[in-house]
Amino acid sequence: MENTARLYHCVLCHCQVTICSNCDHGNIYCFGSCSTTARNASVKAAGERYQNTHRGRMKHAARQSRYRDRCKEVTHQGSVPPPCNDLLTTHPEAPAAVAAAQDGEIRCSFCNRLCSTFLRLDFLHTTSPHPSSDWNIMPRPPMTQAQAP
Repeated sequence: MENTARLYHCVLCHCQVTICSNCDHGNIYCFGSCSTTARNASVKAAGERYQNTHRGRMKHAARQSRYRDRCKEVTHQGSVPPPCNDLLTTHPEAPAAVAAAQDGEIRCSFCNRLCSTFLRLDFLHTTSPHPSSDWNIMPRPPMTQAQAP
């Protein structure tokens, strides 16, 4: 049996993405660097919001003060960065390109698994047993005359 897949557009670059149900965890970004870019922007915005608070300003001032104290002790220039074609320097490689679909095959953009030709446009809704709020509430037995305060 083939995997079902969901078809969506990346929120950042707007490219069309097919994702199988095994890889789908509510993804809204493509396989490329869009999720990293969005995460970095989110972290930067959170840092800016924090530094606009009183506590954030005080912590930033203390950190900058420690940094300036460390800079006073520097007596030599830093190391020269290694050339980009150095054999000992490792560079993270871009993710391997996903193989193009042939003969109308639909493959997951993340794991390259073969998927069904029927695509979902919405998330796969799973149902899990959630205890109702009434389940935890047990009715009290009526008090007897001896138990009454």
